[in-house]
Amino acid sequence: MKEQTYRTYSTWDERRVPTTYDIATRRTNFDIGENYAGEAPRLSMSSDTTLSQWYSEYREGSVIKGNPKDFESWRDPRELTYEKYNDLMDEREVGIETLYEQAEVLERGTERDDDPWLEFQLEGFLPLRYPVHGLQMLASYLTMVAPSTTISTAMSFQATDEIRRQERLARRAAQLEKAFPDKGFTETERETWENNEMWQPLREAIERLLVEYDWARSFVGTNLVLKPLLDELVLAQYSTLFDANDSELYAQVLENFYLDADRHCEVAASVTEHLIQVDEENRKIIQDIVDEWYPICHRAVEAFEPAFESMPPVTMSFEEVMADIDSSYESLLTAHGLSVPS
Repeated sequence: MKEQTYRTYSTWDERRVPTTYDIATRRTNFDIGENYAGEAPRLSMSSDTTLSQWYSEYREGSVIKGNPKDFESWRDPRELTYEKYNDLMDEREVGIETLYEQAEVLERGTERDDDPWLEFQLEGFLPLRYPVHGLQMLASYLTMVAPSTTISTAMSFQATDEIRRQERLARRAAQLEKAFPDKGFTETERETWENNEMWQPLREAIERLLVEYDWARSFVGTNLVLKPLLDELVLAQYSTLFDANDSELYAQVLENFYLDADRHCEVAASVTEHLIQVDEENRKIIQDIVDEWYPICHRAVEAFEPAFESMPPVTMSFEEVMADIDSSYESLLTAHGLSVPS
């Protein structure tokens, strides 16, 4: 008996058969339906409840211009679905797990208790799991408050990527705690994050973004300002620093994470371009948000000078590091007619 196939789809109005991505991401937000006019969330509760008011103020009332259909028409450039994402991450995790196993074997007995590279990891690297957790919270918030299912889906995958980074940083700390139980690994990183001078500008940026509730302001501040700058610092420049200090395996771990960050940047650029296509006035709105957040986020990255010039055994010129970061960031903005604030 021939398998029955559907010829119609209840929410599909294009003259083509929808793809798996279309079906999985089209109009599945529980509070946006066919009759949604864009003025208030279509929740199964009174419009005067706190949740309804929250959506009305920070999503429907966002500074960005557009209506629900405009946002829903955005598509992930890679059309990631849950199944495709899991297949991709399974492959990545096999590779990264191999790197961790090799490192545990090859570094066993080779690291010394007085090695300054251990101090660098303790104070300049492993506290990263706290800001990464902040990035995960930001992506999770955007998953909830984004104005379309397609953007929400992309943000949910980004949040999952950040969890992956947290887990691997925690595992590295546990490895070193086992090898050097008296150094403070797994125990002192939070204190470093909260009190060490180098980390405070980044902590300020993360905490201020966590209370930026307007969906567009949160998206631009996170994905178009902080993440491109921070990911370039940590995943590209730190990778070079690790290589220079004979930690090639963990340099490859960071390069593995960079593949995720590259996808996040692609999504950010694509959403930005879409918002500008929806309404040209959005370009100025986005530029204004960039202008506001850039000094805060750039200062957070600039504070990492000690991590390159004084903390590791083999140092790097931080002036050259920042030049690379700034060049990469300028290319990202100028591609959309935006500019780096002076």
